[in-house]
Amino acid sequence: MYSFSNKRDRTQLAVGVSKPYTYILGGEEDPLPQSGDYSVILNSKDEAVCVIQTTKTTVVPFDEVSKEHAYKEGEGDRSLAYWRDVHEDFFAEEFAETELEFNGQTSILCEEFKVVYRAIDVN
Repeated sequence: MYSFSNKRDRTQLAVGVSKPYTYILGGEEDPLPQSGDYSVILNSKDEAVCVIQTTKTTVVPFDEVSKEHAYKEGEGDRSLAYWRDVHEDFFAEEFAETELEFNGQTSILCEEFKVVYRAIDVN
């Protein structure tokens, strides 16, 4: 299960589309999603909003995330520069709460998925 607790729920970006998503890797992790895996997406109220099926995963250093991935993620102007700006800020904030250091070589999981079941309307 994935849960998004920020005010701008990622669930609104995910539900109803096939798109990629990006995660930071570091320290102890759950097993990485694999192609064919199913996950339940929860909103900030811990309500299930959809089920996704992973279609592709790639682990790369932050500095090597592709412009194709940034474009598919669909945020801002869809450019790699925009993606790096917002994700670097976000990941740096997340890492500030740990003893880990975020930098351009930090491993990033790029996951692509499709929504296979929509439980509730998130609008």
